[in-house]
Amino acid sequence: MVGLVLLAGVVPRMRQNARRSTCEMNLKQVGLALHNYHSAYRAMPMGCGGTSSGSADEPTLGNANRLSPLVGLTPFFEQQPLWEKIANPLRANGEVFPAMGPVPWFDPKVYTPWNERPEVLVCPADPTAKDFPTVASYTINYGDAVMNVGASPLEEMPPYGRTPGALRGMFGYQMVFRFRDVLDGLSNTLLMSEARIGGVRVAKEVSGLIERPAVCLDAHEDDQTKYWPEGRGACWADGSLLSMGVQTILPPNSRSATSEKGELEGVMSASSLHGEGAHVLMADGAVRFASSSIDVGDQESPSVAEGHLDKGKTLPPGSKSPYGVWGAMGTRAARDRFDSNELSEPVRTFTEEELAEFAKFELETWHAAKGTGKIQARQVDLTDKGVLVLMSEQGGIRRLALSRFSSQDAYRAVQTHRQRKLEEAKLLVEQLSTQLELLEDKQFETFVREWVVLGDGQQGDDPAAIAMTAGMIGSQRGALITVYDQLLGVTSTATPEVLGKLPEALATGKGLTRGFQWAFLAGHWKLVFDARANQRGGRQPVQFMRAMEAARDPFGAR
Repeated sequence: MVGLVLLAGVVPRMRQNARRSTCEMNLKQVGLALHNYHSAYRAMPMGCGGTSSGSADEPTLGNANRLSPLVGLTPFFEQQPLWEKIANPLRANGEVFPAMGPVPWFDPKVYTPWNERPEVLVCPADPTAKDFPTVASYTINYGDAVMNVGASPLEEMPPYGRTPGALRGMFGYQMVFRFRDVLDGLSNTLLMSEARIGGVRVAKEVSGLIERPAVCLDAHEDDQTKYWPEGRGACWADGSLLSMGVQTILPPNSRSATSEKGELEGVMSASSLHGEGAHVLMADGAVRFASSSIDVGDQESPSVAEGHLDKGKTLPPGSKSPYGVWGAMGTRAARDRFDSNELSEPVRTFTEEELAEFAKFELETWHAAKGTGKIQARQVDLTDKGVLVLMSEQGGIRRLALSRFSSQDAYRAVQTHRQRKLEEAKLLVEQLSTQLELLEDKQFETFVREWVVLGDGQQGDDPAAIAMTAGMIGSQRGALITVYDQLLGVTSTATPEVLGKLPEALATGKGLTRGFQWAFLAGHWKLVFDARANQRGGRQPVQFMRAMEAARDPFGAR
């Protein structure tokens, strides 16, 4: 019974970690498809495009120029059969549909391709995906403006107008952009972001969004506000703002709303089920994690618009984004620049061994900044972005911005984090000395058995793997001893701040530790060593150590 109870807590955590990784890989695959599409056609797909025929009154005549870019990407993420169905006339359920299909909101049970959503478009952490089988988890960047942002600049679309100056994102209605148009740089520009499928209410008919997008937040506090019946629940093939759009105005996991004009104008926010933030896909193909506490500038600022709205207080076309780093990510050519450190790597998952170590930490009380409540949790980590990682009594992991806690608790978290890092660094120095003694005494198998983690899938107690690894380390004994001496010499003179960076640098394999990684397991710093890779001529531990010799700061970047 005890074993079953423990397993009941471990299995959900393992599944949660796997879902985060799968979500990240899904976005990477979609990003690769977009780059392959651009390579083939020298342009990005339209945010909304297709044939012009078709409408709400005559839905089977065509797609009404509402196809999302995901439709054109289907052949690029191994969905050629689905693309063939859509690109050719189709007879289904007694009806004949034109090439490129009917309107995207047409009954998917009748026009079956709309019901065949590719699995790569779904975040596995979203439990509502089954309830909305035609909706995607990943949305396209419509920029940081509001005015007619989902409408076409090429034709009159009452009640919308021609406002190309407000279309500042990577996608637009009947608009085609190329990578050469991204003057802000591909690594600084957002392509796509996560958005929860169900459980997110979207307000409708909200006025004043152009002059003050934050009015969206006020609308959700008003009992008189109307809402779309299924939130963002539209077809994955529909490129409208409500269905597939995201804007970099309000931070991730904020509210969303459309204006009184309809579903092609509004403020749509990114969201996810991965804690305080969302995975984002940059135009260079990199996947990052945008925290809900990311810099969003002046939330009371009007957006970029054409004309003189609110007595001329709206920002003119070409202006830099007023919405901080998040807004700068949404513009492709507004001369916006930001520090890439504002974005973190995709949410780090924890191994079963790490979770077991965290469970040993002291259970503490954490108070909300505004005194609205408190929780019991263990402090796991504190990131450079000011995100506090906590473990609940039940073993669940939560990520919350440090600013959400009382000043006393925030100070305690910083001190605890600093003390742990210094203790880890001190322990590392002690263990490096022990490892050095084993090398000097030629106790290679003991060295491998106690201080090496095999990275080739074999167990650490496999005699054959231990013997092979010991032989390879023995052949490098002299060089390893020299490097260990140098490394210990550096750590003995390093400042506490630099020493505190050492564990993180070795554990993440970044900076000068690139290509090599240490693991902190059960209170021991162990060398991650892939014996098979080294046998094939991969990076040797001595090569990693030599990279540190010439560095003035062995724990920073080059």
